[in-house]
Amino acid sequence: MRYFFSLFTFLLLVKIAAAQVSAKATLDSTNMLLGDQMRLHLDVSQEQGVQLLPINPSVPKDSTIEFLAQSRWDTLQTGGTLRLRKDFIFMVWDSGYLRVPPIPVVYLQNGRQDTFFTNDIPIEVKMPTADTTLADIKPIIEEPANWQDYLWYIIGIGVLLLAIVLVLVLRKRKVRKNLPPLPPIILPPHEIALQKLEELKRQKLWQQGQVKEYHSELTYIVREYLENRFGILALEQTTDEILEQLRKSDFDRALSEKLTNLLQTADLVKFAKALPPADFHDQAMAYVEEFILETKPVATPAEETETKDVH
Repeated sequence: MRYFFSLFTFLLLVKIAAAQVSAKATLDSTNMLLGDQMRLHLDVSQEQGVQLLPINPSVPKDSTIEFLAQSRWDTLQTGGTLRLRKDFIFMVWDSGYLRVPPIPVVYLQNGRQDTFFTNDIPIEVKMPTADTTLADIKPIIEEPANWQDYLWYIIGIGVLLLAIVLVLVLRKRKVRKNLPPLPPIILPPHEIALQKLEELKRQKLWQQGQVKEYHSELTYIVREYLENRFGILALEQTTDEILEQLRKSDFDRALSEKLTNLLQTADLVKFAKALPPADFHDQAMAYVEEFILETKPVATPAEETETKDVH
């Protein structure tokens, strides 16, 4: 019996000595507060030709331990045996005594996968002590102002300005509506006649063969001017009747003779279809303009001053 026990012990020692990977887990402290984070150090020793696989700590589903992160491998020493270190950060979500479970270290050697487990570590998790001291009330932290803080003020001011503009427009329209209409602008007879002569020139009737229409319009302008300027009912009278009134008045004799020649020739064109020389049409227009300018009322200095003030 003693022989077999010695043989078993020898074989166990040989296996341990032939182990290619060893690992150990340590903590900075075996005490921590609930909600704090703790760092677990994993030290691994391995022989040449051994390849470590990614390490993923596993805990039971009902465990209150949660691993949060892990660091990269750090090489501590090289030689015949390679020493590596990796840190794990974990938290505990319940107070009391518990044990950090072993960390599985998976490795490959000669195409064969194997796993080595670290030791488990007892740890005590305590509840943090409550701070019963009353702290001073901290002042309110003010954020920097931006344009969005004043958006409603901007909208309000815009609406107010729009309302003011609308009220002013409506009031202006109401004032215009209540104002009496402006009296119509009455032009003096000579200005009316001169404007109609300019319009007759632009029409170029006689140049287009409308000789009768041209002289009818020209004599109408003359008749209308005589009636508005001198009070003669020229629009409703014949040429002879108009000339008779001019002879009885103190009308200028030279102007009266030219006007007689103009009206009588125009009657021949209108009623007898006579064709006067081509230069007669322009001469007739020039004479009418001259007649109107020479017979228009002469403004007094006072009237000229009033006219300038109006303009």
